[in-house]
Amino acid sequence: MVVLTAEQKRVRARKPARGVAASAAALAAWSLMSWSTSCVDALAGPLSGPLMAQNNPFSTLVGRPRRSEEPKGVERYVLASDERIFLFENGGATARIQFLCGDNDERIECAIDPQAPAAEIYPLEATRAPRGDVVYRNASGEVLLRIASYGGATVFWPGEPRGRAASRSFGETPRLDLLFTEYETARRRARTASAMISAKTGGTIRFDLGPPPAAEGADAAVLSDAVVMAAKGLNLVSRDPTGATVIASRIDRVSFAPAARPGVALDGATLQIGYRPGAGLDGRPSSAAVARYLEENL
Repeated sequence: MVVLTAEQKRVRARKPARGVAASAAALAAWSLMSWSTSCVDALAGPLSGPLMAQNNPFSTLVGRPRRSEEPKGVERYVLASDERIFLFENGGATARIQFLCGDNDERIECAIDPQAPAAEIYPLEATRAPRGDVVYRNASGEVLLRIASYGGATVFWPGEPRGRAASRSFGETPRLDLLFTEYETARRRARTASAMISAKTGGTIRFDLGPPPAAEGADAAVLSDAVVMAAKGLNLVSRDPTGATVIASRIDRVSFAPAARPGVALDGATLQIGYRPGAGLDGRPSSAAVARYLEENL
């Protein structure tokens, strides 16, 4: 049996404490290394979760809709070159644009009814472009407007190949939709359209409205605009001499009738325009739809 002195007992009692202290120190060092390594790995890889929010100053912008995609209502723009005006209604992913008629404007929709000019309203589809710009195209895929990320606008006025700079202006900007009209407005436009298209094609083409719509206001508005869109579509095709000749030889009447959906058809020598009363812009064929039908079927 080994007999320990008092000093040996004190030394042996201190050894376990030193082991515990060493173990605790090692554990703390390992934890610190693990934490450092995880931070380095996180910074080296893609940011996500709370760490991204702490280290990415732009994280608060993630998920917010871009300013150009937010509905803004109707805005008025003026061309820098000659002060022509267009209205732009931004609905977000979709929009509308109307190129207002000016003095001595030779566009057929402006000349067909001097008392109530009927500049076409184009539905647009928005697509994202480089540098954050937004491009707006019509139903035919043509670019009509480009809004830069800084707010500047480039507009492609109908019939002009090059874009023009435009800036926002002030003034009354009602919602872009068909205005209520009376049946007499449609009759007046039909008489003028008959004369204009007959002169343009060299034939005799009569615009026949048929019986008045059941209700005035919204119904007459769609019919009145359908007359303008039909005349504009015929005019677009007749700009080519061959197109004018074919129209004069194949069509002698343009008829209008209510229908479940807007459309264009050819029945003998009659170009039939179907319109949906009370449906606003969606209730009549666009001028591009009329022109496309003529080019494909004449």
